[in-house]
Amino acid sequence: MIRSTQETLYRLDNLNKEQERITYQMSTGKELQNGSDDANLYTREIYVDDKIRVYEGLQTQIEKTNAQNNVSDSTLSEIKDLLTYVKAEVIKALNDTTDADAKEVIAINLAGVKENLYDFSNEEVEGEYLYTGSNTQIQPFTKNDDGSITYNGDGFLRKVAVEEGSYRERGVTGFETFMYTSSSAPKNSPLEFDSNERIIDQDGYEWKMQAVTPVTSTGTLNFNENQALIDDNGEIWTLNTSIPQLENSTSGSSIPVSGSSDPYTVDLDLGTTTVASFSTAQLVKYDESGEATSDTLPIINGVDKAYQITTPDEYGIKFEAKGSTFDVMDKIINALNQVDSNGDAISADEAEESLREGLSEISEAFDAANAGHSQLGGRNRVFEISLDRVSTKLTQYNILSQEIGAADLSKVAVEAKALELTYTALYSTINKMNELSLVNFIR
Repeated sequence: MIRSTQETLYRLDNLNKEQERITYQMSTGKELQNGSDDANLYTREIYVDDKIRVYEGLQTQIEKTNAQNNVSDSTLSEIKDLLTYVKAEVIKALNDTTDADAKEVIAINLAGVKENLYDFSNEEVEGEYLYTGSNTQIQPFTKNDDGSITYNGDGFLRKVAVEEGSYRERGVTGFETFMYTSSSAPKNSPLEFDSNERIIDQDGYEWKMQAVTPVTSTGTLNFNENQALIDDNGEIWTLNTSIPQLENSTSGSSIPVSGSSDPYTVDLDLGTTTVASFSTAQLVKYDESGEATSDTLPIINGVDKAYQITTPDEYGIKFEAKGSTFDVMDKIINALNQVDSNGDAISADEAEESLREGLSEISEAFDAANAGHSQLGGRNRVFEISLDRVSTKLTQYNILSQEIGAADLSKVAVEAKALELTYTALYSTINKMNELSLVNFIR
């Protein structure tokens, strides 16, 4: 009797476990409640679920990138409209019927346009700047004390994952949108540039002007007529051979030199607090992290512009000198107000000539913004296609997950009915067993 009771309880426990399994499958629609129920099936579920998580992350990231790209697209449209307006206003100012008062009004309007351009250049979406390059946490453009605007970003684009192990470049940089190419040079060719221009190579690396180290701090420095000099403050000095003297175009300062031909000599014991030393200048290549490398190029005085280098004699080399759209705006506004970059008055003819140069340069700035807009459109299309592909794969993996892990509800229903009958039979047996007794047997 005791043995029969134990066997009955054992069978009842098995039926309860089966009831739990069937209830779980019917309520969740999943076949496996525990991974140990079917190790092979559980492994397949884990693999597919991992893929779903990966593609959900990719989808979220691409959707965010598309939102940022859409803002960039609309912003660049506004920027091009503003530059078109600037060109129209400069053309109006060059008309002989436009007097000085009207030009001052135009200058005020264009100063407002410059502020709008500055706001657009620092556009951000979800805490990320759009035009700063690889580091989207850095504000791309900042104002200096003199009102000029400096680009703080780099020439590299941030890369976003569009597939496992596959990345694509997002957006455009400030070099592509707010700077124009004033001059360019292929391998082993001269490139001329001014001190306010930025030098970029074919790979997006920036080359910055620096002093050749070590900088001589006492005695005299001999240099040739074609060599550009830089002082300890980072200011560039050029040689005026007619006097002769070194001149700083930024501050308007000058320092006499000795000699009437190469080599010239400057006395570094100047007795001045503004300049402590001089050195010849060079371009230094900076890497993606903003650190100076060992790659350098010597700088000499230019012919048409202030400085000149010779590009490396390597296949695929291309250097570009980039002028700033904001510098062009300053040039136009100053010309309309009939002053130079230092705020000193200039003649009407000089102002008109500067204004004509500004019109040409603002047209180049518009072309650069238009080209950047086109590049953005191509990159945006890549992410739109990627989003469609990722969404499709995510749908397929979700379907596969359901097919792999889903319980056969028809089978479960049959098993539930069979379990119900088994329960009924077992409880009937238990009831009969409970009726067994010696009294009932004697009866």
